[in-house]
Amino acid sequence: MNRLLKTFSDYYNQQDFRLFLNSLAQKVYEALGTSYSNSDGEVKIVTDLCKAIDGESYNKRLNFHAKKIHDSRSFVEFHNQNRLTTKELADMVIISIATKDREIVFEKTAFIQNKKEDAEKNTWKIDQDQLYLLHNFPTFKGQKGIFKKNFTDEVIFQNYSESLGNYGLFQSPGEMILVNALTVFRLQQGDKISFSDIRKYPNTQNNVFSFPLIDYPFWDEMLYRYFKHFPKYGFPLLNLPFLGNNIISFNVYEFIRNWSLFNIGEVVSIGDKVANYDLRNFNRTLLHSVGLSNSINLRTEKQQYESDDDLVILVAHINLDEKE
Repeated sequence: MNRLLKTFSDYYNQQDFRLFLNSLAQKVYEALGTSYSNSDGEVKIVTDLCKAIDGESYNKRLNFHAKKIHDSRSFVEFHNQNRLTTKELADMVIISIATKDREIVFEKTAFIQNKKEDAEKNTWKIDQDQLYLLHNFPTFKGQKGIFKKNFTDEVIFQNYSESLGNYGLFQSPGEMILVNALTVFRLQQGDKISFSDIRKYPNTQNNVFSFPLIDYPFWDEMLYRYFKHFPKYGFPLLNLPFLGNNIISFNVYEFIRNWSLFNIGEVVSIGDKVANYDLRNFNRTLLHSVGLSNSINLRTEKQQYESDDDLVILVAHINLDEKE
């Protein structure tokens, strides 16, 4: 963990790293600007987003992968209060992983449901059953697609950070806003959320140690490393610009920076400490499907998916073995 802190601390202070992030954001903007004007829905927009991101790399250590897994839409069955319903969990998953000696030493995950705005009203319509799912993550069972094929029992995902479920809100002429489901629940008016409401909300980020692993070994040493490598973000805030919990990215620039610095999503594991085994197993299946089993020890067999639709997977992978 301390090596990851040191690496991100060094990157954050490098002008070349900031230039890389800005260049990648601009590349995404160009892709979204073209696809948004020529598309009626989210599928083409997200496909072009994948093409812009896939294969990007900083210093051969921080690598980005963006793949669409065909025939793996994630329909699940759950109770919304006392009513049994079936909804798609998400159409995109963001995974952030750090590895050392091919072993995953840190990982985060975020489920994203993408929406294209009603351009005339500057609003996005929100399905309330799906919002309930992404906000609360009640116990669910797979009904169609990836969860039905890979989980025989009920699935329970922990959402300690309130950032496991999110919405990707696409806006004309080619913008993307990422906001967690809890914030959407708070800001929506009826079954719609507006850009003006989102813009008024403070862009807050919880501190770096906002994950449920307080008994993580060598906790005192982690705090020591934290202050050693990044002292200017010390008490009373204890708030790093990386490895945090950002609930809103107001535009593509913020999204790229937050994703690259591991500020998006729920912590799944740190070293051999696992916060959620169902989520870890799900991650392993997705990472295998995008072709990362050759560089990461996933300890899982390749899965076959039922034929339904598409799931987009975005992976930021930092390899702590490589030398710059």
